[in-house]
Amino acid sequence: MLETPLFGRFQGENKRLLFAPAPAYLGLVNGTMVAGGVFVLAGLLGGGTVSILHMDPSWCFFTGSMVLGASAWANFSLARITFDLRERFYKRRQGPGILPRTTHGSMNNLDAVVLISEMKNVPLGGVTYHLVLYWKQMQEPLMVLQSDTRAIGPGQPLNAGAGQLLQAGMAFARAMNL
Repeated sequence: MLETPLFGRFQGENKRLLFAPAPAYLGLVNGTMVAGGVFVLAGLLGGGTVSILHMDPSWCFFTGSMVLGASAWANFSLARITFDLRERFYKRRQGPGILPRTTHGSMNNLDAVVLISEMKNVPLGGVTYHLVLYWKQMQEPLMVLQSDTRAIGPGQPLNAGAGQLLQAGMAFARAMNL
């Protein structure tokens, strides 16, 4: 399954911990929404810029509607989880489409942040490391918080490239008291 990678970052003097797509990716999705909206508006107005660019207003409206709809779907489909580190509360949004599944609860329901590795079938010996969040009694499906792919040399142990993500995972787990 194709998933948008999440990246962890602290916000507001370490009061919150957010795992969401990279800001540049969010900017691209939101910029696409704006562009779609501009095309819809140009199609509705039907004159001015559209005639300068020699575009049919109905084409602008139809194309803009598709771009706006696709980018809105993409934005609503993005997974994210936010931890309020002071109130010990989390809010998770995950799922495709306009009505993604949103759950929330106490951070006391969290079990562990685990670093796992996955061998990639590439000539350079690639390994993908995943930080995975588990809930107690499997109250919610596990969630991949962050991933990192590294090349390791022949004969090196599987965890040879895990250092950077391991340190980040330990800092996140410590902040969540796990």
